Amino acid sequence: MDQLILNSAVNANLQNTINTSLILNHVRQLGSTYRSEISKALNLSLPAVSRAVDQLIESGYLIERKIITDRGRQAHEVEINAQLGISVGISIELPMMKIARMDMAGNILHVEEIVLDTEGKHIEQLVMEQLEYFLKQKQVIDDQEIPVVAITIAVPAAIDLDHGEVHAVLYRNMKELNIKQMFEKTFTVPVFLENNENLAAIAEKHYGDGIPENDFIYMTIHHGIGAGCFLNGRLYRGFNGAAGEIGYQHLGSNWFSGVKERSTFESIAAVHQIQRIALNLIHGGQGEEIFQAANYSYEQITHRLIGDLAVQGNEVARSILDEFSKLLSVGVGNVLVTINPELVIFGGQLLDIPGCNRFIIEPMKTHLAELIPFPLPTFRLTRLGREAAVIGACQMGLERTILRHFPYSITGGGRDT
Repeated sequence: MDQLILNSAVNANLQNTINTSLILNHVRQLGSTYRSEISKALNLSLPAVSRAVDQLIESGYLIERKIITDRGRQAHEVEINAQLGISVGISIELPMMKIARMDMAGNILHVEEIVLDTEGKHIEQLVMEQLEYFLKQKQVIDDQEIPVVAITIAVPAAIDLDHGEVHAVLYRNMKELNIKQMFEKTFTVPVFLENNENLAAIAEKHYGDGIPENDFIYMTIHHGIGAGCFLNGRLYRGFNGAAGEIGYQHLGSNWFSGVKERSTFESIAAVHQIQRIALNLIHGGQGEEIFQAANYSYEQITHRLIGDLAVQGNEVARSILDEFSKLLSVGVGNVLVTINPELVIFGGQLLDIPGCNRFIIEPMKTHLAELIPFPLPTFRLTRLGREAAVIGACQMGLERTILRHFPYSITGGGRDT
């Protein structure tokens, strides 16, 4: 049970602040409702609800609509004022970049995917150019121009929010990342920086109808491997923001190659490993059909092609995906015995593989059952597709700007972003 720890007794002003926050977040969850329903749901007196709702309407957070009931009576329904502000989210997964807009009510209005040409320009410059172009397009809802209130950037790195430092960067040319500082100098709105998987976990928990699980891991299987940890109903970032950097798990050393080679989870189970397994079989004379399907081009032997062939019944392709599922189970198993989550959600390029559930997730569960001495969690692919991180970025922008004064809710964990 969550506890609200106070340093003093609750006076009338603080009680009103708490009530107002509870009411606003309750309306956000429902979309729209009536004052009487708010009173019943939150066990607050109707006069207290009316006072708080009036304050929220006056400050622009809520709007009220007259509804004609079936009996011809008028009722006043309140809902979030979606036009109060726009949050812009950016997700960087080179060479791709996504930009999205979210209104105050938490609705994604637009998502745009852009391929960045990283030759000759720094990532900061490329992202800045795309964002400037994006923001020149007026943010309009119902013919009314809406101000941008926040920009949040999702990056494949560990972000130390306390010291503004970036660690465990996936791409070398992002090592000296200064996107946040550049944006803050250019734009007159708050700019936030956060890890991709953390934001994807936030989106899974809260976007749309959300999910009920309070202990889950969002795991990206991409060129790299990372995770967002949602534990006890809250996002867990660790001491310096590096919680979830599971791709750096050291799974063993090869002492027989003449040099000391370390095998990490990321090096053996990132999605490109599927291509490596396929090439190894082809070089061993077992993958002629796969090589033929790739027009005898090594570059065309991709994880998507192997998935397609597996769905079509190619046994070699299925054996490749099964071998990959074994590699995946080793790193996933280490996470399970450490955190013991209720749910594991997979995202990243794993989503691009046809038949992923059948030929990777299900075999992985079989392999894990041999490794883990307790019941396995539920495994599934993300419900938000490749847009999970950019949706979470938009949500963080809202939570840390126009909603920062309304931290109290009774959702069993709140919206910790």
